[in-house]
Amino acid sequence: MKSRRRIARLLIGLLALAALDWAAATFLIWTAYGNTAALLTDPTRLSGQHVRLTVTQAGEKPRVPLRLELFAPANAGGFRLAVDYDGHPVELISMPDETRVVAFQSKACFAAAVSNMAEARRALAELGDAMRRGLIWQRIGLSILPHPVLVKPWPMRIHGPLCWRVALAGGHADIALHDSLPREVQVQGWRATFHRAPLDDHAQLLVAAATARDKEAHHIENTELDRSLAAVLRGMALQFKEVPREPDARRSEGNGSLEIRDGWRVLRLRGKPYDIGFQHGRLLAPNIKRLCDRVVYGVGFYYSIEKGRWFLTDAAQLVERQRPFIAPEYFEELRGLADGAGLPLALVQAANIFPEFFHCSGAAVFGKATKGGTLLHARVLDYMTEVGLQDEAVLMAVERVGARRFVNVSYAGFIGSVTGMNEKQVAIGEMGGRGEGKWDGTPMSFLLRGALENCDTLEQALDYMRTKPRTCEYYYVVSDGKSRTARGVAATPEKFEVVAPGQAVPLLPDPVEDAVLLSAGDRYKHLVRLVRGSYGRIGPEEFKKIIARPVAMRSNLHNAIFEPPTLTTWIAHASRHAPACDQPYRRYTWAELFGEAK
Repeated sequence: MKSRRRIARLLIGLLALAALDWAAATFLIWTAYGNTAALLTDPTRLSGQHVRLTVTQAGEKPRVPLRLELFAPANAGGFRLAVDYDGHPVELISMPDETRVVAFQSKACFAAAVSNMAEARRALAELGDAMRRGLIWQRIGLSILPHPVLVKPWPMRIHGPLCWRVALAGGHADIALHDSLPREVQVQGWRATFHRAPLDDHAQLLVAAATARDKEAHHIENTELDRSLAAVLRGMALQFKEVPREPDARRSEGNGSLEIRDGWRVLRLRGKPYDIGFQHGRLLAPNIKRLCDRVVYGVGFYYSIEKGRWFLTDAAQLVERQRPFIAPEYFEELRGLADGAGLPLALVQAANIFPEFFHCSGAAVFGKATKGGTLLHARVLDYMTEVGLQDEAVLMAVERVGARRFVNVSYAGFIGSVTGMNEKQVAIGEMGGRGEGKWDGTPMSFLLRGALENCDTLEQALDYMRTKPRTCEYYYVVSDGKSRTARGVAATPEKFEVVAPGQAVPLLPDPVEDAVLLSAGDRYKHLVRLVRGSYGRIGPEEFKKIIARPVAMRSNLHNAIFEPPTLTTWIAHASRHAPACDQPYRRYTWAELFGEAK
């Protein structure tokens, strides 16, 4: 009996030691994490410092997807930040008289007058704050799943300074004793090293400044550079936050209204072009500002680095280049939207003309393929979930004077359509291809909206799209609930090819009767296989399963299923870290959206 008690006490003691070890290791990890985030919330702590972060992926040929180096001499009146992201080296050099961004791969240099970068500093602090808060599931996972334990109960000299070594499942973390910052983290083939040391020598900054001044620079407004850097940082901060859910509300503006229920937004717009734009802008002003910042300044900055041309300059030129091909009423609507949201018209126009390159799928099934012979039209949008477009998702019910009513699965501030259905039971979705630079035509999203607002039948929609000047290369699925059929379209500025149900073409070699199936590569093969597997039994629930992974990509931003004969819509939007196909769908009837059945 006594021996059992001794064993029990021993086991309890061992469990207590293990728990204490785990608690100490977890405390060290979260302290290091919090201190790293604190450097962002108060970047003055980096003054007089040389900081280097290197991320390496193991393999036969180790890859370095990220290298970051900061030189911030004390009292130098500037700094140098060098970033190499997956082979795209960029430097940001702040000097007493100007700031320059140098993109080495595209050989571009952008120069702006000196500023205190107030917006970027705020965004940096927001990033640090978001990291410190984190998502609760991330904290739980980081505390339990890696099984953190101290390798030794005392610090060891590693990489120079004394460090605590915490063993993790598949790796370890070394945390410096003197500042509680990580020095090395190695987990499952990935290794991140962090170096921090005092810096008194200004030579690195002077050399970088001299090199930057030797390059021919494209001069930009310092406010544009500030907002661009801020948008990039806020995009990074999104990864630590869930998609926000707004409280239930109903607001009105003129003949328009915004209804928010269970986190889902429905925007009802009614009136002349300027009026519906103003309603849109006033009812969704904060959402529109966020979306414009993310697209125009955030994604636009990556465009600038890659192309070597400042995006806002290119966007302004593209607006004027495409103005002859866009109906005047849409520009009037954009003017109303800018006025309602309190934003510059040029910013709103740039966000709406932004070139779209989607990697999507589309499908329409009917007749023998579906339950009861109904027509179902699915649209899978795979596009940039990492920039937070899903945060501003909205279903629009648009009733413009003199045009057909239509529903538009869209985003705040975006008046074109990539996924929509009109009151005449015509539905359209697209997927992108190549052809960048072929801009002399109607932008794709305005082409689709024009077809929805002006066409009563499948044939009319095809004729409308065929006769309009077009841009780039796009593929479409167009369906009509009255005739219960659909067509695929392959379109460039020079050609317009229509694909009938059951028709084989080189890019779609495996047709299915009473179906139009558009996708690419293995996703097309999966789509065909899944449709055949449910053939004759496909209803909305079966269709949701068909357009899930792997037909949808990880970047699946939204999924929509239309049933044009009944004017019913099912929609799902991506969460922060999961594709739309894995999220709950919401069903909407025409009567809910417009107040009457049609």
